[in-house]
Amino acid sequence: MSAPAATGTLADREFVQGWFAARLDRLHPGAESVTVQQVERISRGVSRQTWTVQATVDGRPEAFIVRRDHEAGSVIPTALRLEYEVYRRLADAPVPTSAALWFEDDPAWMPDGRIAYVRQEVAGHWYLPFIADESPGADEQRIAASKEHLDQLAALHTADWAALGFGEIFDVPAGPEDCARSLIETQLKSLAGFQFESNPALAEGVAQLIERAPRDAPRISLCKGTNGHGEEVWRDGRIVAMSDWELSYLTDPAYDFALVQEMIPEIVRDGRRVWGRPEALAYYRERSGIEITHERIEYYRAVYGVMQFLYTHHSGHLIHNRGFRDLRFLWTAWENSYRSNIRLGQEFGFAPEGVRIR
Repeated sequence: MSAPAATGTLADREFVQGWFAARLDRLHPGAESVTVQQVERISRGVSRQTWTVQATVDGRPEAFIVRRDHEAGSVIPTALRLEYEVYRRLADAPVPTSAALWFEDDPAWMPDGRIAYVRQEVAGHWYLPFIADESPGADEQRIAASKEHLDQLAALHTADWAALGFGEIFDVPAGPEDCARSLIETQLKSLAGFQFESNPALAEGVAQLIERAPRDAPRISLCKGTNGHGEEVWRDGRIVAMSDWELSYLTDPAYDFALVQEMIPEIVRDGRRVWGRPEALAYYRERSGIEITHERIEYYRAVYGVMQFLYTHHSGHLIHNRGFRDLRFLWTAWENSYRSNIRLGQEFGFAPEGVRIR
């Protein structure tokens, strides 16, 4: 099929129909037809735009995800191409993920003139209604979900990241003992590309983090970054796709435990610990053979404060240096930047008096 005279928009179903028809071999090798029924934008998510495409391929219902930056760019300073390359390499990883299909950089087919990539949509849901249920009746479900999540982290952390090709796209620490320092240096290298003003809290924080960087990581692992509730796709009590890899790195597996969301509930009944971080780390150790210490988790929680500064400052850069006025970026650069600086101050000993943010 010939390309259109001008790039269309994702809101135009006919354009998406033509686009997907032109990429039919990427949808499925040997496919003969595709019909797009519906294209919708998903409201969840801040850093980029996510759209769903409902279609039939050779008469079979299929669903696809289109990811692209906002018109002003991305909140997180991770290139869209890198996100796509992560998904592409995950195809052979021992964890469930969505299959990356193609990266669109042909100007004739880029939706709204912006690069994008397409991956398969995995049926399921991010929301687990029992996670916040602190009644005894929900204990079994919460612990089972926690173990399922830990199983997937164990599989990810023991995967052969070199064989999967992640050493080609990520900075590789010199050795396990270098994981913490390498992660910070990667953040600083990224920041150097867009920082437009100095920040005392960041400078002090980075100095302290480098000085006390742990050197007892047991291995270098492929880590997901943001993980847990709201970040994975669940179906019938199982994770069927691990999603959101924007903060993935090759580093100490303790990093993922610092960023886990709601999947290690603290459960105490009649004065007896039933589940929590110690029990979860023991279970994970049995599944992975990897020792995670509380000290390393807390260290990477502090490192995450630096990462938060990066994405708020990146939004500020797009406003300050490029003149963008997207409300999403203004809010991140102003409100979230303020909170990020307070958090850095709290973490490193000089927070404004009377102000607490956690």
